[in-house]
Amino acid sequence: METHKIKTLGEFKDFASYHFKLLKPSGDKGGESIREIRFYGYTDMTCLGVNLIRMCLNVVYSDELDNRDIYIGSVLELALQLIPSAEIEVLDEIYRMLNEKSEDK
Repeated sequence: METHKIKTLGEFKDFASYHFKLLKPSGDKGGESIREIRFYGYTDMTCLGVNLIRMCLNVVYSDELDNRDIYIGSVLELALQLIPSAEIEVLDEIYRMLNEKSEDK
């Protein structure tokens, strides 16, 4: 459907729903939307978070960049979402199990 042929609100809603596919409503009453990001695994996801944090640090410590035009807070919030906090407990448990085995020897 071309935009110059839209004559009713229903046609406009159909047109818009066809094009607005990137964000999906989160389902709660907060008005937030969800954007899916795909990763090859926890390593890939965590590396992206680390790289985002490094980028922010470079901007903060750089004398050449104007930091007012870069919203470091929003980049850091995204990086925080990429840190697998709940899964880190599993790593701690594995680490404890490995240490127990080495102490038994």
